Amino acid sequence: MKYHNPILKGFHPDPSICRAGSDYYLVTSSFEYFPGIPVYHSTDLVNWTQIGNCVTDPEAFPMADAKNSGGIWAPSHRNAGWPGKFYRFFF
Repeated sequence: MKYHNPILKGFHPDPSICRAGSDYYLVTSSFEYFPGIPVYHSTDLVNWTQIGNCVTDPEAFPMADAKNSGGIWAPSHRNAGWPGKFYRFFF
């Protein structure tokens, strides 16, 4: 398979990838932007599709007063060991 970097176009800092069977899931920092922590899916580590966001409730993490590069950063994405269950940690 041939690929060219970047595999994700745009701004996707601090990526964290985990595997669940033959599927891969990736999360990245979103800082003060909402919705937060985009989640991507791939079966080949080259072609990625955004499937959602971890933070979808604006009241759960109010970002209106967050400074530039503040907010949510450095997420970690881990397989919980149960089908379809994952742990996501962020700062």
